[in-house]
Amino acid sequence: MSQQDVELVRRVYEGWARGDFLAEVDVLHPDVEFELVDWPDPATAQGVEAMWRTWRAALSAWEDMRAEPTDIIETREHIVVFNYIRARGRGSGALVSANSATVWTIDAGKVVRLVVYWDSANALEAVGLRE
Repeated sequence: MSQQDVELVRRVYEGWARGDFLAEVDVLHPDVEFELVDWPDPATAQGVEAMWRTWRAALSAWEDMRAEPTDIIETREHIVVFNYIRARGRGSGALVSANSATVWTIDAGKVVRLVVYWDSANALEAVGLRE
């Protein structure tokens, strides 16, 4: 991945850190593949609108969810971002924090695949790395 691709991902995370999960929509390929792999309710979607519907549904249980990058690993084909997530349960008000990871695949300056892993080890394994 290029430095430009890493900067693209960083820009998206700046929005996510503010709780704006729709930030930088223009970086998504129209046919982006989106997957929540090992989440409590795994899901897949293709296309920007389907991705946002799936993402909004996954986030609907939470208030004030924030995702902050803690580390970034570049491979030849992917960018793996380790995330620190903080959220409050919408109904319960319970505070939750977790570490997760997101695997980004970028082609020609557009995100073509975005896979979110609840378990960071699964993300590393998916790109051929180990903890």
